[in-house]
Order: sequence, then C-alpha cells, then structure tokens
Amino acid sequence: MSPNMNSTLLLFRDPARSETIDKALRLAGNTVHTENSTLSAMNGQAVELVSKHDVVIFEAGLDDASDLAVIEASVDAKETGIFVALTPEDFSVSKAQMLKSRGVDEVLPDSIDTDYLNKVIENLRTARRGPNQTSNVGLGSGRLMAVVQSTGGSGATTTAVNLAVALAAKKGRFSKTTGAKVAVLDLDVQFGSVGVLMDLEDSGGFLEMIESAAVPDTNYLKGVLQSHSSGVDVLVAPKQMVPVSDIDPNQITTLIDVMRTTYDFTIVDLPRAMVEWLEPVHSRLDDLIMVANTSVPSMRQAKRLIDIYREDNITLQTRVVINGENKPLIKSEQISEGEKLLETKFTTWLPSNTVAARKSADLGRPIVLNKPGSDIAKAYTALSKQYIAKAGQSNVIAA
Repeated sequence: MSPNMNSTLLLFRDPARSETIDKALRLAGNTVHTENSTLSAMNGQAVELVSKHDVVIFEAGLDDASDLAVIEASVDAKETGIFVALTPEDFSVSKAQMLKSRGVDEVLPDSIDTDYLNKVIENLRTARRGPNQTSNVGLGSGRLMAVVQSTGGSGATTTAVNLAVALAAKKGRFSKTTGAKVAVLDLDVQFGSVGVLMDLEDSGGFLEMIESAAVPDTNYLKGVLQSHSSGVDVLVAPKQMVPVSDIDPNQITTLIDVMRTTYDFTIVDLPRAMVEWLEPVHSRLDDLIMVANTSVPSMRQAKRLIDIYREDNITLQTRVVINGENKPLIKSEQISEGEKLLETKFTTWLPSNTVAARKSADLGRPIVLNKPGSDIAKAYTALSKQYIAKAGQSNVIAA
C-alpha cells in the first residue's frame, strides 16, 4: 500500500506532549494519526500501521532489544517512508547512531520545538522527492558566498571580513548612498576567528542555537547575530570548542535559507573539514572564493577543494583570489600552469601588506576601515564592487 502524502503517524506515550505535537503538525497541513504508545508495544500492528503514512514520528527509549527489532522491521517494510525518532534528554550518542544505522532519518530530543520539528519534516520530504521535483537553492534572493582557504594561513578569514565590510560600506560622495545589507557567518565552529578580527566577543548565541536545536527563523537570529560598527551582522563562532558532529544539517539548511531572504550578501567562512552538515551550504552557494597562493601545494589543494564543492553544486561560480602576492607584469610558467589546473584566470590579486594586516588584526579592526588608503584595502574594495555589479545591486553602486 502506498503511504498517504503529508500523512503522519505519531507514537508518543505522554498524552499531553503528543497532543501538542499533533496540533502543531495539523496546523502545518499534515493529516495526523496519534497513538499513545511505542512501536514495540503495539503487538505486531506497528508494521501495518506504519505503511499507511509517509512520516512516522516515534518515541524511542531503546529499553530493550525488541524496540530495535520493531524499528528495523518497520523501516524495511516502508522503503520510501521517513522515520523521526524523539528521544529523552539523556539519550546517548551511541544509541542515536544505532537508530541511524537501522534506517531512522532523524534523531531529535523529545523536547524539540514543534516549529522546528515541522521544518525538519518539510526538509526531509523535500529531499525524499528528489532533484527532479525540487530546486537546490533556497527561496531567498540574496547571494550566498563562501570564502575558503586552500592551505592553512592563506588569509581566507581576513578576506571574508574585509570583503563583507567593503560590501556594506556606503558609497558615493559624502557617503550618502546606502551600502548593501551584509552578514558574515563564521561556521568554523572549532577555530573560527571572525569575531577576533572584528573585535566581537562570543555572546553564546551560536552555541545555544546548536545545543537547543532551535529553528533559526528571522526573529531568533535577531538575538544571535551581532551588529558590527560597519553595519555588517555577524554570527560569531562559539568560544567553546564544539564537536563538528554536533551540528544538525537541517538547522544549517534553515539558517542559510533565512539569511538569503534577509541579506543582500551572506558571506560564510567555512572550516576546511568536510562534514555532513556543510552539504546544505555547498548546494546553495552562488559564489565560491578560493583564497590561495601560487605555490604548487596551494594550487593542488585548491583543485581538490573546488572539485569537492562542485560535486554538490555543478553551477557554482568560482573565483581564485591570490593573496599576499602582487600581480606580475609578465605571467610566469608556474602561474600559467596553475590557471590551467584550476581552469580559470587569476584576475584577483591581494598585495602583500603585512604591516597593515598585522596592525588591523591586533586592533580587531578590518583593514578597509583601519587603513582605507592602503593598497590591500583598495583591492578589497575593488573586489566588492565586482560582486555588487554582478548581483545587480544598483542601489549600492557608487556613482
């Protein structure tokens, strides 16, 4: 029997909690069948009941082996169904991994906010429908840009910060023309330094969002993002080191989609680690900025990373930014080979200015603000104008 689309089976022992979830699911347009029970307590009726719904939300305690057996049988009998497990607060990571290995799509705390639960279900349904029925990108009209380093110390974070400030800067005589609405997301949750370069202390908002599994809608983000004096809004990486496995891909999906509906440009400073929750970022990117130098190791690593990003987003527009080197008057053979390897011309060069860069880093003040007349600040400004023109933001283009 084919399951009914947008039909949800809810199995939860607490009647008060199941009533709350039931009501929220119905308000989101679901047909809901609720049983105040668990899969293993349904005396053989679970598989038949599960087959009638496209989504099954069940309480998982894993108190005995029979729970796992019924879960596995139900998943096997329902090839295209979606299973979401709601678990107690003390549920261990190893048990959650066990559920995932049995075919459960998501494992969430039973105290989860119902709005977020609905968003998770919506995203799972969208993903299950396949690429021919849904777009890769979010609904927002703003541009999503990622800045990535080819090798350690390439200057990706410095580039992300200064490009963001340059994009947000007021343009025109006497600075009367409004700048673009810009945000920076520091998703390098273990070693992010955007806050340091912008003299912003971690407010704890990002960590709270991760730990609470809160749905980051527009109102929620107002309390999490910090406003920099330049006009750029910033999601500062947690001061406390966060295991990269703790981040929920669905939460990142929602975050990115909300940012694109709110900002003209969202710049993401990404970690070099390749983890599952980065896929929603990769697939939604409009622009990838690969910060590199012309050394052979840097070029080879840049090639590897660009190929990985394009696996998730074949239309991704990529720009290689050569940092710490002046554009040569005569192109060397090594540069020509690098362009051939990366299949692009090196048109953007950020000159070496260690004095300005070091002073700005020590002060926590971006170079384009601290040394606006320097050659490197001018290079960041020129880069920002290219992206403004590319995005068609005529209201922020200097006269």
